[in-house]
Amino acid sequence: MPKKNRQKFSSILKNNLFILGKVAKFTPDYFVWMVVEGLVWGMINSASAIFSFNLLNAVSNGSDFAYALKIIAIMATFYLLAYAFDKWYWLIHNPLMRQKLHLKMHAELFSKAQTLDLACFDDPEFYNDFVWAMNESDKRAIDVMEDTGKLINRIVASSSLFGLLLTVDPIIALMLFVSSGITVICNLIGNKVSFRHNKESNPLWRKKNYINRVYHLSDYSKELRISRADELLMKEYDQNNEKIIELDVKYGKKYYLFYGLGWNAMSTLTFFAVLLYMVLQLGNGTLAVGGFAATVNVVWSIRWMFSNLIERITNYPKHSLYIEKYREFLRFTPEIKDGIKEIPPFKSLEFKNVSFSYEFASHPKYKFHDEDYKAPTNVEKGKDALKNISFKLTAGEKIAIVGYNGAGKTTLIKLMMRLYDPTKGEILYNGVNIKEYDPVCYRKMIGTVFQDYKIFATSVAMNVMNGKYDETTDYDTVIAALEKADFTEKLKTLKDGINTHLTREFNDEGTNLSGGESQKIAIARVFANEHPIIIMDEPSSALDPMAEYNLNQSILKHTNDKTVVFISHRLSTTRIADKIYMFSDGRLIEEGSHAELLEADGKYAEMFRLQSEKYEDGRVVCS
Repeated sequence: MPKKNRQKFSSILKNNLFILGKVAKFTPDYFVWMVVEGLVWGMINSASAIFSFNLLNAVSNGSDFAYALKIIAIMATFYLLAYAFDKWYWLIHNPLMRQKLHLKMHAELFSKAQTLDLACFDDPEFYNDFVWAMNESDKRAIDVMEDTGKLINRIVASSSLFGLLLTVDPIIALMLFVSSGITVICNLIGNKVSFRHNKESNPLWRKKNYINRVYHLSDYSKELRISRADELLMKEYDQNNEKIIELDVKYGKKYYLFYGLGWNAMSTLTFFAVLLYMVLQLGNGTLAVGGFAATVNVVWSIRWMFSNLIERITNYPKHSLYIEKYREFLRFTPEIKDGIKEIPPFKSLEFKNVSFSYEFASHPKYKFHDEDYKAPTNVEKGKDALKNISFKLTAGEKIAIVGYNGAGKTTLIKLMMRLYDPTKGEILYNGVNIKEYDPVCYRKMIGTVFQDYKIFATSVAMNVMNGKYDETTDYDTVIAALEKADFTEKLKTLKDGINTHLTREFNDEGTNLSGGESQKIAIARVFANEHPIIIMDEPSSALDPMAEYNLNQSILKHTNDKTVVFISHRLSTTRIADKIYMFSDGRLIEEGSHAELLEADGKYAEMFRLQSEKYEDGRVVCS
């Protein structure tokens, strides 16, 4: 096994104590009652063998019926009380605590995920680790808790039974102890095999789950029916399953070697060796028949207890491997860090010799913290999504960023919002590098309608207010925002007005909006809050020409004192801009007003002429 995967005892201890600390912090009741349950079940498991031992010995030694009855009565009372507690714990208390722990741990992870750099999601290896951490966090915490409860249980029971066995015959106790040591080694090796199996399988299961989502989400249903994507997906699905099976077979052989042959063979041979030794003792007359039966029962119980105790102990190194991934995720430090300056009123935003590469952004510096990481000194030529961009926009200005698909327009906006940092150059807010400002506060200055906006399965009002809607204070704000987004006519047709539930995913009476109507909801979001800068990324892509014209006029009317950045390859929008920036292949190739660029007769003019049949004297012509 590679050296980096070997764990020190101190690391195993720290990781498991860390997760137990999380459980104690998030669900202290779960922690306390798991310890109590372990103690109770420890007494239950040892009591059975001890009661049986005493009862059989009493019968074998000729004790009177009253003594035997006393033992049975004590045993029955103990079991009734213990099992009543056990059923309450596992059927009522434990499921509730699991849910609470799941919610709190995932809430913490969701909060952490919010701080991740956008570039993290461009890195498949990081994304695999992220999904793994999300999936394993509370599951692994529950496993550690239950193993700890069972460990307490087995220690209590094994100690009692082992002490009893030492009084009967120390040689039998020694044989069981040696067998247990060999079982520990088999389990430790098997746990490492299990971890490697899961690590190699994780990307394959992620792909399998993706294909499952494609088939059960309505977003893909039309495409699957009108294209040959089904053939490709099924081919991928089959190939992926074959790889999963290959891994299962590969690691199954190793499991068989260590768990099947190693552990089971040692456990079985030890039991029959003990049994043979006891038969010899019985033949020598040193052990009575009643004592033989009682001892066999104790040996059988302690054999199982020791085996399970060892299994629980050797689970901790396996848990540690997963917990370390989870801890690395929580320790992850984003590249885009908080600044210290407060955000002043907006005056200008300037790009100064800015270049950007996605290859650089998704470099391993964005993976889980690595102290040995050294960033590359330069970016490979030809990999830049933006190349040496310089321009400046000022308060109240309306600009348009235009160009064909892949020109770098959306990348420019991601940099403007500081979802990424430039590879080279700098972006200045009021003459100060935006890295000096708190990124959350800085982004609140910018209202954005993304090209790939999302509508959530909740009410119109909640969608407009981004989840924070108070009917007493926000009603008028929502109505005004929808009016500015030209949604008023559609709103009149909705039965419950702004309380109408969107999509039918969770509500049979929900409403499915058209693409253009949904886009207007997304646009209303920027009007519902005060943003000095508004970015419209393809704001009218889903609208017909007349609706596009009306929306543009509404945007102009309601953003008179704001800075607006239009991103578009449909040039009806550009005519209302104060200045137009033409991008091609990541470069800023032309800039000027609509009239100036037409006169220059360059790429913009060529692009405009290709679309000009839809426009006549500045008016929309519906074709």
